[in-house]
Amino acid sequence: MKFRLHPVLLPFFLFLIMTGSISIYALIFISLLIHEMGHLIAAYVTGMRVRSCVIMPYGGELIISNRQLEPKKKRIIVALGGPLATGLLLALATWIEFPGDDQVIRIQVALLVLNLLPILPLDGGQVICALLETDGSEYRTRALVLVHSMLFIAAAILLLICGLPKTIPYILLALFLLIQNITAFRFRKYEKAYTEIKLKQLT
Repeated sequence: MKFRLHPVLLPFFLFLIMTGSISIYALIFISLLIHEMGHLIAAYVTGMRVRSCVIMPYGGELIISNRQLEPKKKRIIVALGGPLATGLLLALATWIEFPGDDQVIRIQVALLVLNLLPILPLDGGQVICALLETDGSEYRTRALVLVHSMLFIAAAILLLICGLPKTIPYILLALFLLIQNITAFRFRKYEKAYTEIKLKQLT
């Protein structure tokens, strides 16, 4: 399995260094790694083959071979593995006193709230996709959730603009998520065709 950082993290790090927030992001980065470890453990337990793990500003993305061909239950378990790990870290930070525990608690709460939003590619959106799917509707359902996600993010950006300049990091994160959803929506037909080819090879 390959493990890498998304290129967008570089300008994100530079921004944090310039604003003097790099020490806070060090805690965020460690929290992201623990979050992704939860996904990886869940994938290992369910037998899903992870090709690579990419760390993003909001969390991470697991590249899983033939993900859409896996049963819904497995995909839901893997999607919830990250929030579960974050929840456990939040519980530990709440029960055990240590320097900076308040900051750690706030970071875990923010990660949980963000990742459980019902939008793609976040964990909440992955769960919603799996729950709404019926036999033969996988890609139609995914397309609908992608449209919902783009509308949700666009509305969030409009609200965040009202809080400029303090909301700049959040606007950048929302724009990154919006671009991911637009790209996924544009290439959904190619993904469907690829999956159909894989299905034919397996039968």
